[in-house]
Amino acid sequence: MNVTAIICEYNPFTNGHLKHLQLAKEQTNADAVICIMSGSFTQRGDAAILSKYQRAELAVRLGADMVVELPHIFAISPADNFAFGAIKILASLPNVTHLSFGSECGNVNLLTKAAYFLYNEPQRYKELLKTYQSSGNSFPKARSLALQDFAKENPTYSDISEILDKPNNVLGIAYIQALKKFGLDNIAIHTIKRETEYSDLSLDGDFPSASAVRMAIVQGKIADIKNSVPPFCYNLLESVNLNGTSLGDLCLFKLKDISGYDLENYYDFTGGLHNRLKLAASEAITFEEFLEKAKTKNYTMARIKRLSLYALFDITKDMYNEICTLPAYVHILALNKERKDILKATHQSCPNTLNRYSDIDKVDKRLRPYIKMDFKAQGTLNIINRSQSYEKSMILI
Repeated sequence: MNVTAIICEYNPFTNGHLKHLQLAKEQTNADAVICIMSGSFTQRGDAAILSKYQRAELAVRLGADMVVELPHIFAISPADNFAFGAIKILASLPNVTHLSFGSECGNVNLLTKAAYFLYNEPQRYKELLKTYQSSGNSFPKARSLALQDFAKENPTYSDISEILDKPNNVLGIAYIQALKKFGLDNIAIHTIKRETEYSDLSLDGDFPSASAVRMAIVQGKIADIKNSVPPFCYNLLESVNLNGTSLGDLCLFKLKDISGYDLENYYDFTGGLHNRLKLAASEAITFEEFLEKAKTKNYTMARIKRLSLYALFDITKDMYNEICTLPAYVHILALNKERKDILKATHQSCPNTLNRYSDIDKVDKRLRPYIKMDFKAQGTLNIINRSQSYEKSMILI
C-alpha cells in the first residue's frame, strides 16, 4: 500500500488545499492520504478559525482518508521544531511512502539540496550566520542573508540562495531535514508549487491564500470568500463567531500575572526575552500594544505571539525537551469509515494511538500531560470562539 502524508493546518480549508490534496493523491499514486494537522492553534501563534474536529471532518469529506493531530506543543513551534514533531508522528504511521507539501519554488531537487546544505552547515556559512544574527536580524532573515553571501563565494549554491525567504520553502526544507534525522530516507518527497504567496491578501484568482480568506472572515466579509473555499467549508465558516474572548487578552493577562523569573523557564525564552516581554506586558493596555512594544528587528511578530502561547499554556523548556525524547502518540481526529484498515494498521504501528480522549489511560503515562494539553488548547479555543462543542472522539465520515 502506498500512503502519502500531508502536514497541514487547513486554517481554513481552501480551494488551494483541495487542489493540493487531489494532486498529491494522483501524482504519488497513493492508495490513501493521511493528514498530520495542527490542532487548536497554529504555527504563527494564532487561534484556528474552526475547531480541529471541524477541519479534520472537512479534510476527510474532501479526499483525505485519515486526519491525526499534530500535538499542540509542536503545532505552535518554530519551523524546525514544528517539522520535527510532524515527522516524528509520520515515522510512527504505517506504510507511508511519500510526503507531500506546497512550496513557493515547487522544485524537489532544489529543496533537498538546501536541506542537506543546512543539515551539514559549512563553517564559513556558520560564521556569516552569526554575523547577521549579531547585527540584530531575526534567525530566518539572518539565515537567508548568510546563504546569499555564501553563494557569492561558492556559486554552486547560488540556486538555493533565494529560496529561504519564503515560508513554505522553509517548512519544506525543515521537513526534509527532519526526515533525515529520523533516518527516513525511504520516504519520497513530493511538492506542489503554490499559486499565490502566503502573505498575499487578495481574494482574486482561483486559489487565494488561507491568509486572505482569514482576513476576509475577520473583517466580516464572509460572502467574499464563497468562491475561495469548498461549499461545505463555506457553510461552516458562515457560523464562525469571532466575538468571544480575545486570545490576546488571555495572553496579556497571563504575561502580566507571571513573574519574570518564571517566564525565563518557558520554552524558547532566550537572550533575555523574558525581561523584554515582561516589561512590554507591564506597560501595555492591549495585546496589540504589547506586540508593538515587544517586537524588534531580531524578534518577529510570529515569534512573540508563539512565546505568548507558551506562557499561556505553561510550556516550559523542560517539557519541550522531554516530549522530544518520548515515544510518539497518534491522536486520530477523523477517519473515512471505508478505511478501517488504516485505523487497524495505525494501532498496530503505534501503541500510543488514541481514537478518543478516554483512551488516554491506555497510552504511556509519560505522554498523558501532553495529550491533556491538546484538549486544554481545544477548550481554550472554545472560549475564544464561544463554542459549546467539545468533541472528544474520532469522527467517522
